[in-house]
Amino acid sequence: MFDTRIIDTANTKEMNCIKDLLSSQGLSLPDSAQYVIAVYHGSRLVGTGTLAGKVLQGIAVDSEFQGQGISAIIVTRLTNKALELGRTHLFIFTKPQTAYLFEELGYKPVAASKPDVVLLEWGTQSIKEFKRELRYLSRDKPQAACIVVNCNPFSLGHKYLIEKASSENRWLYVIVVREDRSLFPYEVRIRLVKEGISHLKNVTVIPGGDYVISGATFPSYFTRETELARVHASLDIEVFTTHIAPELKINKRYVGEEPYCEVTNLYNTVMKNKLPEKGIQLIEVPRVENNGRPISASLIREKIKAGEIDHITELVPQSTLSYLKSPQAREVIERIVNSSSRH
Repeated sequence: MFDTRIIDTANTKEMNCIKDLLSSQGLSLPDSAQYVIAVYHGSRLVGTGTLAGKVLQGIAVDSEFQGQGISAIIVTRLTNKALELGRTHLFIFTKPQTAYLFEELGYKPVAASKPDVVLLEWGTQSIKEFKRELRYLSRDKPQAACIVVNCNPFSLGHKYLIEKASSENRWLYVIVVREDRSLFPYEVRIRLVKEGISHLKNVTVIPGGDYVISGATFPSYFTRETELARVHASLDIEVFTTHIAPELKINKRYVGEEPYCEVTNLYNTVMKNKLPEKGIQLIEVPRVENNGRPISASLIREKIKAGEIDHITELVPQSTLSYLKSPQAREVIERIVNSSSRH
């Protein structure tokens, strides 16, 4: 009755039909879609879905054909494709009223930001395991503060923020975004963080995994789709306050003021509204400045792109500078020079 096939994303005619179907259901095509399928009834497009990294997105069924198992066909096909690619931990965003469809297929709820979105997961890992790891990590630690950083790369601004939070709290967790969509790879970013704050004895550095500003919880951070950023920010903060903060005994979260990135600034605004409701104090710290301009990772990348590495000595700690001048950084520097990415 239904025919399912892979769509060539270069086929403008077919992709426009998919966009129209998504639009009719209040959705849009994800920019990061890597694998797109379509379900046809005869020549009529009646369903579609995409796989982007670990996330199943853009799942839509024509209103006239809903309730006929098309969502199950789409999710099963996308899940099987993900397994073929070695992706064994998957996520789905959906509206609260349709979450039950995916729960019937084995996906389990992680968090919800009502009335907009529910995040569900499936596979070999789960939020329960992540929480168990955090609980073990904090077993002998006091009540603590938290900073979430990307550090692309680690700067004197990051160092100042972490040192301030460290000095004002008995313990501090620095959670490094693990999603590898930044110009500096995750392994480099977390190493530079650890090297840059090795003198602080009351700080634990933690990988953010799939649950802290990842492509699953906050995809707008890695795209230019700022229209969706508020919803995604709310969902990410819901994951943080429901699952992460309680396990680490966090009662404060520090952030730097954000004068440049619209999405990050919006994220900070959402935190100001939501964290106090959960008993967590948000502390926004003014950026450290250099020559009247706030120190930021984007400013550092800007100077690298312009071939001015020697001009960033007042923007980064010695550990970051040493890395940037080492042979290991050549590939990253080349990537920055040739990129237009804001991350």
